[in-house]
Amino acid sequence: MTRSPRTSVSQPATGVGRRSGRRPAGAAALLAGLGILMAACGGSSTPAPIPTNIAQTPATGGTPLPGGVASYALPIGEDFSWIFPIENQANYEDWDSNVEDGMWRPLYFAGGPGQTGINYQLSLANPPVYSNGNRTVTVTMKQGYSWSDGSPVTTADVHFFFQLLAAGKNKDGAYIPGEMPDDVTSVTYNSPYQFTLNLDKAYNPDWFTNNQLPWIYPLPQQSWDRTCLTCAAGDAAATSAGAKAVFNFLYGQSEKLSTYGSNPLWKVVDGPWVIKSFDPTTYTANFSANSHYTGPGKPTLSGYEIYSFPSDTSEVNALRSGAVTFGFLPFTDLSLATYFKQHGYTVTPWPVFYNETVELGYTSKTWGPLVKQLYIRQALQHLINEPLYIKQTLHGFGIPDYGPAANYPNSNYVSPQTQSDPYPYSVTSAKQLLAAHGWAQGSSGVDVCQRPGTGSNQCGAGIAKGKQLSFLFMYSTGTPSFLAQVEAFATAAKSAGIGINLDGQTETTMFSIGGVCPSSPPCNWGLLAYSGFMWDFGQYEILPVGGNQFGQGNYWAGGYSSSQAAQLIAAAHTQSGLAPLYAVENYLSTNEASLWWPLADYEIVVAKNTLRGWYPLNPYANYHPSSWYFVK
Repeated sequence: MTRSPRTSVSQPATGVGRRSGRRPAGAAALLAGLGILMAACGGSSTPAPIPTNIAQTPATGGTPLPGGVASYALPIGEDFSWIFPIENQANYEDWDSNVEDGMWRPLYFAGGPGQTGINYQLSLANPPVYSNGNRTVTVTMKQGYSWSDGSPVTTADVHFFFQLLAAGKNKDGAYIPGEMPDDVTSVTYNSPYQFTLNLDKAYNPDWFTNNQLPWIYPLPQQSWDRTCLTCAAGDAAATSAGAKAVFNFLYGQSEKLSTYGSNPLWKVVDGPWVIKSFDPTTYTANFSANSHYTGPGKPTLSGYEIYSFPSDTSEVNALRSGAVTFGFLPFTDLSLATYFKQHGYTVTPWPVFYNETVELGYTSKTWGPLVKQLYIRQALQHLINEPLYIKQTLHGFGIPDYGPAANYPNSNYVSPQTQSDPYPYSVTSAKQLLAAHGWAQGSSGVDVCQRPGTGSNQCGAGIAKGKQLSFLFMYSTGTPSFLAQVEAFATAAKSAGIGINLDGQTETTMFSIGGVCPSSPPCNWGLLAYSGFMWDFGQYEILPVGGNQFGQGNYWAGGYSSSQAAQLIAAAHTQSGLAPLYAVENYLSTNEASLWWPLADYEIVVAKNTLRGWYPLNPYANYHPSSWYFVK
């Protein structure tokens, strides 16, 4: 769900932690998942057959054919519709930043083939050097990069970026108060290829390098430092007022989708691609190889195209016709895997390093007192059967998620402890926890509090005698596989004496309700979940410390507040090494900051056999056409 917000506490938005809807799994998959899950929970049904042997290992290598135009399909209903590499809140999405990164290289590039972390080969700078007790960061840029107009990429372009960011940070989807640029007290530009950041305090080099420096995008000062298209570029951003005027001009130009293909601003790039044309109605975008690109990984393709689709059917038809060379197979049409394999395509899943959770309404007057009790959160987690959900509703195309970072294979950013379920599926364990704290079955079959109070064997603060243990569970509709999981959870909860009132809503409605709490108004739900993924990592948040999702003032964790979590998050920001990161992940996992839910694969890739260079896939769901090429 798209990378939702890196945002100030004054307003909700979509950005890092992006929330993005998942494509529907289809009726057959739903029936199959529901049948098996309900049977596992005590019901009875005859499940439909589940497709098998779908995935295959993609071919690699081969002699590249020069030229050619590849194309890829974005997730259903999504589009590339923001071009300025300081994104607004609504367009702070991985597919937007992915396109931008191909035109304007970030100082530090996130992710590589199957690898988490920074890709220094594709970065504009060498690894940073820390000094002064980690209060000073010196960055040396690589020489030889140039803009497509022939000007060198230098620290003047970094300076220009900081001028714009200072002027427009409140419009930046990546901005969080206290972080970049607030944590930089001053910048010293030592030479055309070296600058030094002076920080407001000592920071963990791992955190600052991975979660702050990738925000920096050198931008073409010699071309963009202007306040109108007919104005000459100069030093307009040298003053605060001037920087604001320049920022507003560039931001406004990015809102004019109809000019993307013709606007001279967007033709000045330092990346391997430049935009060629754009259709603001269909969101079809065409890019040409930048013939002046001077960095590594020069494209073999002469261009690539992006397509948006309103439905699964239209996307599958585009694959069949050959219009799309890199698309996806909806769960609705898993049976078509054999067809595509027989017609020259490779089919394989795309696992990603994201996070999937069920938010808890901590600030709710009705359900807040319940979810604030750790034992109740533990009991709820005992009712989530992640392995079964992955096997039966996702057909194996997903990974477990037991904390703020899912178990992406071979990533050292996942604590060893969180790679196993702290509260494995067990209705019996859930019932025992509740009984030990004074809950007993009421006349309706739902548990009621029999021992109110704050003692170790009592219901807990704010829970009156006779209070029912039931929750309103709001979830996003449109994804049958997710519905199968939600209903299986509700059935298991009923067996444990917990009432779950399911409330399906569109994602738009979910945002309007779930995206405005926790403070004003308080969360008006007990549980809330979006299908797909809750949070993603990548260009602006590589290290999954959890502060943006579970820190103080969060919007996307229902108002979760923990002084211990805050201390651990602060330590992960300031203390060196991965141990502080693991401490945060371990605590949030066992403290059940949210309910942990399995993470579905990003999509089931369907790519032409003649297209190579796209595998292994990027863990941040970034398409990377610069490495793609065709073979005979």
